[in-house]
Amino acid sequence: MDTKQTAQNAQQAVELVANQAILASQQGTFAVGGCIIENATGNVLAALHNNVLMPYPGSAAQPPFLPHDPTAHGERQLVDWYFANRERLGLPAPEKLTVVTTLDPCAMCAGSLLTAGFNVAVSAIDTYAGINFNSQFDFPSLPPAVRQKAQASWGYYAVAAPINRSYQGAGSGPVYAGCGIDAAAFSLTGSIFDASVSNVRDASNNSGLPPDQLRNPSSLPADSKVRQALAALSPWSLKVSSANPRMPGQELARPLIETARQADTMNAVALLDPFGNLLACLGGVEKQSPIRTAFMETTRGYAELRWKLMNDNDPAVRAQAKQCLTHPKYGTFVFLYIPDPATSQAVMTFGAYGSTMEGPVPQSFPSNLQYVLLPAGVSAQAVAQLAQNLPPFYTQSVQVAPSQVLDTALISAVQREL
Repeated sequence: MDTKQTAQNAQQAVELVANQAILASQQGTFAVGGCIIENATGNVLAALHNNVLMPYPGSAAQPPFLPHDPTAHGERQLVDWYFANRERLGLPAPEKLTVVTTLDPCAMCAGSLLTAGFNVAVSAIDTYAGINFNSQFDFPSLPPAVRQKAQASWGYYAVAAPINRSYQGAGSGPVYAGCGIDAAAFSLTGSIFDASVSNVRDASNNSGLPPDQLRNPSSLPADSKVRQALAALSPWSLKVSSANPRMPGQELARPLIETARQADTMNAVALLDPFGNLLACLGGVEKQSPIRTAFMETTRGYAELRWKLMNDNDPAVRAQAKQCLTHPKYGTFVFLYIPDPATSQAVMTFGAYGSTMEGPVPQSFPSNLQYVLLPAGVSAQAVAQLAQNLPPFYTQSVQVAPSQVLDTALISAVQREL
């Protein structure tokens, strides 16, 4: 949202985003808030909070289905807000702005902010999913070049007694670099998140029937609202099926290649359900925002589709959506190209996958995060290493494990076309 507020110091900036975190807490989602501040003036350009769980406007569903968008963290939303409004509002370049946030950004948000080029200022530390989880400002999860960029543009405000935390980070770049906040503001930003995190993760990770209770959506009639919504999301929806969703074959070559050729960059991501149905295959729209990659579009699009259908005012539609639309943790994501692990986009993508799962993933072989091709000069080992370096939430809970598809015919088919 646009705002006319001004933050004259670090304390006011953190108090402003803490108010956003309170709004998030009242909404029942992750209690995290953020804003974009113009460094030169202190003007607040936008302020937002987390919307992972959100009531659907006007829905009659009782209880409402709240899992809205696993990527709708405050920082990610602010990046997309900026690129959607920069021309209309004549906004300064990202390096002249700072995203101030109540909580150390997760891998998805860190990758998004670094891709966009914002300065970042932080109040509380997240020792489980935050990119500075070890509080050492050495960003061990980030690739070397990206790590240097973070160390040159991020700062963690000092905290007064009785916390007595020193400022940590870049001496210039973040708004009010080197400054501090009082212990009350710091404690609020940490404690309010801690109070929300378990309930939200449970609600997100458990928001779908297990596969043995699902109904195959390919059996839906042509006039089904669920089927029509899937077709509107992706023209390939329910038109392709894999005999084994964990072992996709040549049937995915055409959807992935044709979708990628129509995208802003040459990439596409498919989502298969436990029956092997292709639910969606989308490319990125990076010309609108550099973080709107193929994976972000696919996971966001499918999540928002479920949210709308699960809250439809027709009880029959809600029931059909519940019976037929799987939680992504039971599905399989297949990339045409896995992102280059040396980039901030790869950190963002693996982080967004973790946020989509939002908890433990049923362990099976192969992984439900697969790719057909590696970027030129990139090894599978480098991709795996990036995943293994992520903060504890991603390595211990989600256990992010990207793997190349096992079907060599699919790899060959794609390579021939490209």
